[in-house]
Amino acid sequence: MTTLLLRADAAPATGVGHLSRCVALATAARSRGWEVALCGSFTAGQWLIGSLPVLPALEPADAVLVDHYGIGSFGFDGLVVSMEDGTFGRRRADVVVDANLYEVPRPDDGSPVVLRGPAYAPLRAEIRAARAARRGGSVPPKVVVVMGGGAAPSSVAAALTALRDTGVPAEVVAISAVPVPGFDVTPPTPSVPSLFASADLVVSAAGVTLMELCCIGVPTALVRIADNQAAGYEAAVGRGLAAGLGTDPRSHVPELRALLRDANARKALGDKAKKTVDGRGADRVLDAMGFDPTVRPATEADAALLLSWRNDPETRRWSRTTDPVSPVDHKAWLSRALADRDRRLLVAEHDGRPVGTVRFDREGGTWEVSITVAPAARGRKLAVPMLLAAQRNLGSAVIRANVHSDNAASLALFRRAGYRPVSDGEWRWLERSPSEE
Repeated sequence: MTTLLLRADAAPATGVGHLSRCVALATAARSRGWEVALCGSFTAGQWLIGSLPVLPALEPADAVLVDHYGIGSFGFDGLVVSMEDGTFGRRRADVVVDANLYEVPRPDDGSPVVLRGPAYAPLRAEIRAARAARRGGSVPPKVVVVMGGGAAPSSVAAALTALRDTGVPAEVVAISAVPVPGFDVTPPTPSVPSLFASADLVVSAAGVTLMELCCIGVPTALVRIADNQAAGYEAAVGRGLAAGLGTDPRSHVPELRALLRDANARKALGDKAKKTVDGRGADRVLDAMGFDPTVRPATEADAALLLSWRNDPETRRWSRTTDPVSPVDHKAWLSRALADRDRRLLVAEHDGRPVGTVRFDREGGTWEVSITVAPAARGRKLAVPMLLAAQRNLGSAVIRANVHSDNAASLALFRRAGYRPVSDGEWRWLERSPSEE
């Protein structure tokens, strides 16, 4: 089992953005069967942590991910992954991730893998769920104000004052971890992404929340409240992903008033932002770490390899059809399989070598899965990671597996991957629904 430690801090003065990214990566890694733990000081953002374990100090692990502006070079026996934001938090690492809308020159410090851009933004599952549930169109418009976990009350007050001064009727909800004199506020909770999904406009600081709002597709008006937000602010406004309210929204009341009155302008911002950030960054970062198999579509060139796996005695022993398959029959089957829109035939690879195959066959809204680990790759604990990697290609769907009741290894595999038995008999059905992803 792969072990991953994630090093970050969260405090009222510095916010919870680093923690939020680590939680996104931790939960994505846990869904792959990895053992994960957070390490750091978390005096803010406790609502983000949930059931994730927190360690007082780093322990030996396969990999450590560092998301911290105050830590420089990092000595560690395992793989080191560094989250950075332009020049902030920069350090040498085995894998460097700068998942921002902008790109700045980066001196060559020997880091062999550098991942850049919003495709690598690690966003929590709640954000992706909010993206799918996105709605709006309230009258009067519903507005959410969120200045980040480290925002001073004055930043929230300035945004609320600007909204009041527009004179446009609106339903306003302000999120703040601390009281804001003169205004009613709501503390941050796990329900905040759902609140974003229903908003017609969010007035937000230009920190990590910006990437979350882009992913959901919420029309956003940005405020720059810290120096490390300047580049992200300029990139988002310059690319038409958000409206800009500068460093003080009270100086931009006319722009805010126009935005509140123009639903089409708001929709244009949200639609463009949603196309820029797809929410799959955590999985891309974990893939780049190289611990898990990756999957690709099978091709005609895989014919001999797939046939050798299919005719392996151990594979045939547990197949519905136990007879060997001839090369001619296999070639014809493969051609049909590759052309069938209701079939997904994938080859899993690890360390540059093929290690097995996963096949999905669709009937209505359900997919039936079958998996074969290459004989040479057995015993390496690759089956569950292969299956989980392959499932990510399906999106939201019910997946079922049919396993012989005497095949204890396959039954255990699917149970470890989160499948539950739904029938008994000589051939047992196991099922995993979208809610269990």
